[in-house]
Amino acid sequence: MLHLIRHLTINSIIRHMKTHALKLFSFAVMGAMMISCGGGESEKSTEPVSSTEPSTETPAETPAETTPEMVEFTITGNDQMQFDLSKMEVIEGQTVRLTFKNIGTMPVESMGHNWTLFVKDADISTYATKAIDHKEDGYQVPDMMDQVLVHTRILGPGEEETITFTAPEKGIYKYVCTFPGHYALMKGTFLVKGE
Repeated sequence: MLHLIRHLTINSIIRHMKTHALKLFSFAVMGAMMISCGGGESEKSTEPVSSTEPSTETPAETPAETTPEMVEFTITGNDQMQFDLSKMEVIEGQTVRLTFKNIGTMPVESMGHNWTLFVKDADISTYATKAIDHKEDGYQVPDMMDQVLVHTRILGPGEEETITFTAPEKGIYKYVCTFPGHYALMKGTFLVKGE
């Protein structure tokens, strides 16, 4: 008799569990159907949300400001020995305001950078080779300065310098970093157009 009571009790418990499991499963299925059909949630707007946060898009490689009289550039150098601009265009006689930034993190002794603009037919390779011996001159060669139009000083990580100069006559000019070993990679074209 005791065995029969135990058997009935176990069967009752199992039946009770099956009933509740079936109910729970039914509720879960109904809930999933309501969500997928849009029920149970407040309706979301499809209108674009205006944001007051600044854009994270990378700005195009264009000067900051250009007028017939003046043009502004910001150029950076990094620890991979790269300028972010490989070409700049100006008009002869225009005032050029150039800001150069070293955005690297390595020390100036091992990864300093400058921006040096040369005359049209400069021997940049010879200049850069001789510049190695002129650390005290900011890696500029005093007896070859007739080859240089304008330059910044050597900048360490996080430093910047702004220089202002008048664009030379129409032609193609080159700019490089004269820090030892950098000129082969850190270079660009400075194109001066006629008025």
